[in-house]
Amino acid sequence: MKLIVDCVTSDHYPDRLSIGDLLRMKGVEPVPWLVVGINNVFYRNNQFEETYLNDGDKVDLVYIRGGG
Repeated sequence: MKLIVDCVTSDHYPDRLSIGDLLRMKGVEPVPWLVVGINNVFYRNNQFEETYLNDGDKVDLVYIRGGG
């Protein structure tokens, strides 16, 4: 399956891949301040295991940080 993850395109992803699977493949810890965007729709970590990716999806890893 082909995905664009943080602006990098690769076609080396297996079919039937959840957001959680992708994060484990990338070595990314699903911390509470991480949200994942798939084609500009955003998901929180309680949705990572039940949300599956499709061929051609654009995936963005977004870390929400406070500050001023």
